[in-house]
Amino acid sequence: MTVRLVMLLGLALLIPVDARAESAPAQIPDRAAELARDPYAYSTRQRLVAEARAAGDYPVAYYHAAWLAWLAPRRSADSDAGLPLLRDKDARKRAAYNQTGPIDAIIAAVEAKQLLANTCLNGAVAQQAGRLRANIADLLARAEEAEAQARHADPAARIALAQLCLSLDDALTFEGAAANHRLRLRVLQQAASRASAVAAWLPECPGPRRTLAAIRARLAELDNRSDLWGLAIADAERAFQLDPDDRSLLELLWVLNLRAGRWTEAASWQARVEPPAH
Repeated sequence: MTVRLVMLLGLALLIPVDARAESAPAQIPDRAAELARDPYAYSTRQRLVAEARAAGDYPVAYYHAAWLAWLAPRRSADSDAGLPLLRDKDARKRAAYNQTGPIDAIIAAVEAKQLLANTCLNGAVAQQAGRLRANIADLLARAEEAEAQARHADPAARIALAQLCLSLDDALTFEGAAANHRLRLRVLQQAASRASAVAAWLPECPGPRRTLAAIRARLAELDNRSDLWGLAIADAERAFQLDPDDRSLLELLWVLNLRAGRWTEAASWQARVEPPAH
């Protein structure tokens, strides 16, 4: 069950609206006005990504791709304007060229995930775990420095920092040293604080709640605390309320309830994951 949970959570890859709009990269004017009125206009954000790419404005396109990938409902996150663009190496290079601000943290978070993926695919985790941890820690430090210099807090940059913390926690887990327990706790607590802030800024976005559920489940497993399992379940349930089409949340809720010892609730979620054959 522990392995299953880690796999699931590993995939679960107090700011006013007008301040959020100010902190983002320059945007195509008509779309920027729409998003200032309604930050939850996901289809508008997808169109903005397409228009920015067509105009060669990759910093704007990449910023909003990250917004969709990490904050929006699963359908928008998985669209061509979300995760696929965020993973595009050429788009990342173009977005990073001579840019600062929220893009710094976003690109660092994507690069950390790529480092993790490459190390795992190369089968070199045992040999390179220490170097991997050091590289991701450096990316996190640089992203934190960039955010500290920013004039305004930005939700996409802040959730990127939470994602970086999760990647660092993965690297610390791969390293496996007993001394990493306390460091993992500190890193995950920082991740929870950052994701909680974004959830407060954007209460109708499911992404921050998905991320919080993953973070709190890792903390609960690390500290064996039943109250944290309850918080993880509450965050996953809220994410599912906001994004009922995200089938991965059903399985996450099944596993979280099992780990919390909530057998009746777990059975209910299992029935939704694995409906009876007719």
